[in-house]
Amino acid sequence: MACELQKVAVAVAFGNAVVATPGVAFGTVAPPLEPLIAARMWLSWVGVVVTLGLLAKCLDDAGRHQDAQTLRQEIDKLKGEMESIKNSVPH
Repeated sequence: MACELQKVAVAVAFGNAVVATPGVAFGTVAPPLEPLIAARMWLSWVGVVVTLGLLAKCLDDAGRHQDAQTLRQEIDKLKGEMESIKNSVPH
């Protein structure tokens, strides 16, 4: 079972990011997203991207190139979503 440590790291980072994400990101009624809260949320999701990147590298090293490529495509989508969140927060 390749990359178990990286899979655990992704799960931990994802859990942290979900906790750091206020309800407004999930479509519930909430006050405007404050810059400090948005920064914390965004940095938490950066952690997810980093750990996913490490998992993709591990999958490549284990010879699972198709899985690694698919994961990289999903990482790119997540980066796009993060960029739109970052741009939507007033400075």
